[in-house]
Amino acid sequence: MHYKYPAPLSQWRYRYLFLIFFPLLLLTCYNSDGQTLENSDYPVVWLRADSTGSITGIWKDVTGNGHDASVFGKPVRQNLSLNYNPAFLFNGKGDSLSIPCNIDSISELTIMAVIQCADTAETGIWGAGNALAHKTMMSTRRIIGPDGSVDSIGAPGKMALLSTVIQNWRKSAQLSPNAYIVFGSAGQQYGLPSFKGTIAELLVFDRSLDVLTQIQYETYLAIKYGIPLTRGNYVSAGQTVLWDAAKNKDYDYRMTGLGRESFFSLHQKQAVSSLDTDSLLTIGNGRFTFTNAANTDSIINGNYLVWGDNNKPLVVSATADGQLQLVNRQWLMNVSGAAASNMKTTIRLNQKLIGPDNYWMVINPGGYAGFPVDSLNYYLPDSITANGMVIYRNVQWDTDHSGSDLFGFVQAKDLLLKMNVLDSPTCASQQSGKARLQAIGGAAPYFYSVLNSTGQIVTMGSFTNTTDISNLSMGAYNILLTDSKGHKSYRNLSMLVPAAQQLNIGLQPYQSLTPGGEIILDASRNIAAGTALAYQWQNENGFNSNSAAITVREPGTYIVTVSGRAGCTFKDTVVVNGSALLHVAAYPSPSQDGHFTISVSLPRAGNVNVAIYDVNGNKVQEMTGSNNTEFRFPGHLATSGLYMISVKTDQGIESTKLLIL
Repeated sequence: MHYKYPAPLSQWRYRYLFLIFFPLLLLTCYNSDGQTLENSDYPVVWLRADSTGSITGIWKDVTGNGHDASVFGKPVRQNLSLNYNPAFLFNGKGDSLSIPCNIDSISELTIMAVIQCADTAETGIWGAGNALAHKTMMSTRRIIGPDGSVDSIGAPGKMALLSTVIQNWRKSAQLSPNAYIVFGSAGQQYGLPSFKGTIAELLVFDRSLDVLTQIQYETYLAIKYGIPLTRGNYVSAGQTVLWDAAKNKDYDYRMTGLGRESFFSLHQKQAVSSLDTDSLLTIGNGRFTFTNAANTDSIINGNYLVWGDNNKPLVVSATADGQLQLVNRQWLMNVSGAAASNMKTTIRLNQKLIGPDNYWMVINPGGYAGFPVDSLNYYLPDSITANGMVIYRNVQWDTDHSGSDLFGFVQAKDLLLKMNVLDSPTCASQQSGKARLQAIGGAAPYFYSVLNSTGQIVTMGSFTNTTDISNLSMGAYNILLTDSKGHKSYRNLSMLVPAAQQLNIGLQPYQSLTPGGEIILDASRNIAAGTALAYQWQNENGFNSNSAAITVREPGTYIVTVSGRAGCTFKDTVVVNGSALLHVAAYPSPSQDGHFTISVSLPRAGNVNVAIYDVNGNKVQEMTGSNNTEFRFPGHLATSGLYMISVKTDQGIESTKLLIL
């Protein structure tokens, strides 16, 4: 939650416009050589529960300005309170802090606080003591600021709260020389009970923070305490955008992160979102420990992991390829820093929240919709704790250096075959296809068989983790993987030539011929000029043409074969429906070896007489057929020359020529 008190009207207008347009500027310019935070950007008071000092009764101000707080009552230090970081438990009675910082002398004020209320009752969080001009305070219900103005806020309940309040005052002639700040109480002038709950951190600035600086400090607090920011980007001290709110708006639920930033003395090594009250997902650098401070693993300065989820229910659905059952709630991991992808993290999943099945963790580096099975990196459980927490170790992020990963959890299988095409066949090298097989789950050794589209075994073998299969030509394959316990996984593999070498013929597969009409079939209409080397049309009646476009007057099945300049051939088929007419053809013509076929098609069943004459009119062969619509007469002529073929049917006489070479 963020609270911002308005400045006087003339200033407020300017700051309002700045709030609107600055985040847009920030999104486009964060990689420029902007100024990073420096020591002059520190607050004037900075109290941290993880750095209280060693003197009893004093909460040390880490800025070195000497504004060490005096402790009243006995707040109890809790080493594990907010996101594995310590905080102090205030009892709501006499526990409070007195900070020797004269609030009356500060005309512009920004206060940030990290707290967690014990209940919903109104209690004082901070306020002014002995103030005359600047009688400000914040409770769990309201803020009182400049000129006595009041802003009401909703009760925060028991959730962790990150609040930012910015106030500006007009000049006053009456200032208190000994005013101070009270933390854990609103001050005596308002009569509110003292704060009850935990207090982790307080920052007081003697100025109104600009938007960028405010976001940078809030980012630090959000990551340290696992409190999601409710607006805007996450931005580091060096102005790196760690989380783009507009770009990642579908995954902005239960956000938290890991990271290290020397400027803030931030070194967050394990994290769970404060809104993830059941600890569904926790991530740590290295091994988890009881507290963040006890974790001995180190993150290099300037490296961050920030993640959030899509708020979907904890139920499973089949992936788009039907291979896996994926939990609908998924996460986006943003990775920043040169060494962040080398971090070996540990993931802890509260399996009790998603059901009794075993689950694999899957990372989707490309962010592909539907989590396709072959694009995922798989992590199998390392162990399960006594209270049902599943542990996944040595998980690395952003291995492709894209800056982000999607990830989620899938129901475990007895065995899964993962496949990736390493090389595709080409027109010039038609058996250069290569694929990698990887076994997920199951028990080694693994045995595989690769079958082609006709069911013949192309290759087979065994492996212990992965293997590569080579010499694959263009086509479809079936792959069977079996582990040593008899578990099986079936997958289909398609080997295609590169798209640049493919020819898309794309004719309409079924066309109708009107009586006495004709259809033009053009195989070149979708093919770029110069990419096809040759065309060949054929049909079952002996039709043959080398033209790209043909005129069809007879029904039948027409097949075109197109040869590309890269060396591959592609086929397309068109079935032409309609009433058949009398058709006579002799092929091949010319015939190289004297063998030929005479094809006769009739519109209805009848009798056929075929006679072959030489150039002198002598009958050299005769063939007959009866009671059919389709006739095929094979023949052979030993003497070269031109022959006339005469076909007599019930519809009349048709003739054609045949050339024997």
